[in-house]
Amino acid sequence: MSTFSAANRSSVHRSRRHRERRRNGTRCVTVVINQSERDALVVRGYLSEEDRDNGAAIKKGIEAVLSDIELNLQYETAERNRTRV
Repeated sequence: MSTFSAANRSSVHRSRRHRERRRNGTRCVTVVINQSERDALVVRGYLSEEDRDNGAAIKKGIEAVLSDIELNLQYETAERNRTRV
């Protein structure tokens, strides 16, 4: 019977998550965000005032910003393609 230490189990899980992200074409990155950038997320409605120091909420806010940017780019591309036809 083989036993894994807690460190081995966590490294196995980390490796699995890494391989899954790579298969999905996603990447995990670290983002440094300062106070004024958090303020901007709050002002624009991507982050609530109460969550300005909550890492998970900041992550969701940044993901929402990126999603909005992606949607805008898709819309602009569709508009350009429509005007060409």
